[in-house]
Amino acid sequence: MAEQLEGITSRGQLVPLVFGQDAVAASQTDVQLNVMEVASAAALAVDAYTMPFAGQVVAVSFALSAAAGAGVGTVGATIGGTEDADTTLTMGTSAGTYKRVPRGASRFTAGAKIGCELTTDGSWDATTSDLVVTIWVLLEMEGI
Repeated sequence: MAEQLEGITSRGQLVPLVFGQDAVAASQTDVQLNVMEVASAAALAVDAYTMPFAGQVVAVSFALSAAAGAGVGTVGATIGGTEDADTTLTMGTSAGTYKRVPRGASRFTAGAKIGCELTTDGSWDATTSDLVVTIWVLLEMEGI
């Protein structure tokens, strides 16, 4: 049994990191989204998670409470405060979608701060919509 457990954990652990913003305004540029406290759905005054292990971003997904009728927004993972272009996901007139990130394209080291960045253009009209973004990371569990 120990050998089987070791084989499973050595591959990594998929972890969702949840961020959000209420009433998504137009004309935002590179705004760091706050961490969401899942139990109460409240945004905390924290804009990143500190990673205890090395890993990589493997997907980004979002959901809006109501889709935009016009305008464009983007969301993407930040590593150390800088958005990783491989993770950028466009929000158009969809209320939600996802993007898988190629393995190895968006790696980070233990101790890295993982956040989420939002940009909306001036014609974004979903200004009463609430946004939740999930950054999916694969933590490398080797050595524990």
